[in-house]
Amino acid sequence: MISVEEGVYRLLRQEIARLRRAPGERLPLQELAERYHVSMTPIRQALRRLESEGLVVSVRHRGARVAPLSVDELEEIQAIRLGLETILSRHGAERSTDEALAEMSRRRVELEDAYRRGDLDDYIASFWSLRDACYRCATRPHLLRALAEQRLRVERYVRFLCCDPEAFALLRRGPDTLLEACRAHDGEAAEAATRDALMFVLHEFQQLLQAGAAAATA
Repeated sequence: MISVEEGVYRLLRQEIARLRRAPGERLPLQELAERYHVSMTPIRQALRRLESEGLVVSVRHRGARVAPLSVDELEEIQAIRLGLETILSRHGAERSTDEALAEMSRRRVELEDAYRRGDLDDYIASFWSLRDACYRCATRPHLLRALAEQRLRVERYVRFLCCDPEAFALLRRGPDTLLEACRAHDGEAAEAATRDALMFVLHEFQQLLQAGAAAATA
């Protein structure tokens, strides 16, 4: 059974990661305590944990807010992911098992089904699961644990991109390229596909921010 603090932390983290709490939104202690029917102590503890993960920012005498989306943060996240996921994808593809390939194929079908239904939650879950089927074959559990932390941070950016139909459509190509590389046990191709996918997210986010800034000043 999880603690009250852990439960509040997970709920808040999910709301922030899924953009149900907007970047920059205030997080008043009293309001959160009333919403989750808890005292303010577990709220404070949860906010401190989320701040350590980069999802919340606190300003003295002004309280906590959801961390804003920024190119600088995404560059940092993607740099860390590049170091982790290029190794995992290369070794995972080279060591892909029939079982892993079958799971990747199933997840690919789930991706398309979720896309057609417009279910972004299911889409992202299947997206991560497809990659994990490859990455587990690399047998690098420490890297997988480190990657899980970065996924918490990057999910907001992925969801933001998926709000743009063109970017979302292009994002769907990545799993196909990785799956083909794994089927061929081609580590170099898997590494290149992973690198391209990560850099695509960064590039598209920059483009969307620039377009938004241009529209605001027009």
